[in-house]
Amino acid sequence: MLRKNYGDVNAAHPIFAKVALLFICIITLCFAVIGQTATTSSTVAGQKKAEQPTREKIKRWFELDAFGITARYRFIRTRNGVTTNNQAQYQVNARARFKFDSKGKYAVHAGLFSGNSINGGWNNTGIGTGDGVTNLYLKQLYFSAKPVKEIEIQYGGIGATNGENTEITGLDNDVFLTGQRVVVRAPKKLYFDEIGVTYAFLGDFNRPSVFKRFKHLDKSNYHQFLVRKAVNKRVSFSADYTFEAGRDTLHQAVKLKFPKSPILDSVLFENYQRLDPDPGYGFNIMGDKVIGKKLTLTGGFAHIDRSILNGDRYPRGNRLHLIAAYKFNPEFTISSVIIQGVGPLAAPTTVRTRYELLFSYNILESLRRLKIH
Repeated sequence: MLRKNYGDVNAAHPIFAKVALLFICIITLCFAVIGQTATTSSTVAGQKKAEQPTREKIKRWFELDAFGITARYRFIRTRNGVTTNNQAQYQVNARARFKFDSKGKYAVHAGLFSGNSINGGWNNTGIGTGDGVTNLYLKQLYFSAKPVKEIEIQYGGIGATNGENTEITGLDNDVFLTGQRVVVRAPKKLYFDEIGVTYAFLGDFNRPSVFKRFKHLDKSNYHQFLVRKAVNKRVSFSADYTFEAGRDTLHQAVKLKFPKSPILDSVLFENYQRLDPDPGYGFNIMGDKVIGKKLTLTGGFAHIDRSILNGDRYPRGNRLHLIAAYKFNPEFTISSVIIQGVGPLAAPTTVRTRYELLFSYNILESLRRLKIH
């Protein structure tokens, strides 16, 4: 049993020491793994000529697309001053594909993730509020075919697509569907860089395993028609119409890049319009700036007028948000997130303040650097 209780839930500071210890343990483990792998790699340095063909043979059939782990401390307080979350969590993200042909035109994609739902991607460690969780689930499993360069067909347990919209106004990044998608990429003939049509089932939120949701492959309560275009190196946009269980919604987003600006590198404006039933509107505007090639600052303001399946960081209300991310190298990143509700909030239990401290380790980058994958 992983359940632990560390002090008063409404106190913010008792957990900090334990969270710091967790982060130190994870960092130490990461460096230990890298060090051990590097030692092994140097020991067999004389076998590189033999290893290279072996790696290529493996990648001919199997290839990792993503492999990483993130630890975070999360603090959440509601409008009426109640602390609902004061805890340490972790996230696992592993995606791979099995290729039927050397060019990968026909492949099976699989994704192993943490989180006990299809719109939640984090596990509690047991430090702070909430019981510890160790479960990982195969949430994504689909077959993809690219019979010609311009067309891709996906079928099975697929992820959501938002275009230029982020999870603030679009679907949560952790949401998974069961169904099919056709993507056309023929900008010279059809103007748009990408045209996507999705027919799928969105539901069974508490059944994260894709095998328990495959029974819905013959059902469809979610339709999306999306277009995306990079007009030039500085301007890109997307738009979509989404039908989800009787609700009709439009999404649009435009991104402007300012490569030589001393203030901002880019600005994104995204929004949604609920058409039917119960019309409504929400938006987010934010900008980012890279400082010294390693530090990225992102900040903005979001207005969400209702409960939607967007990122859980952005519930109903007006919010200022700021993210600072420092990338030590391609493998290690530390981030700080502050989201503050401003003005009237819907209910006393609505989140007012949210703070996160995250440490991410991109294991795939280590494998590539060490020429293991």
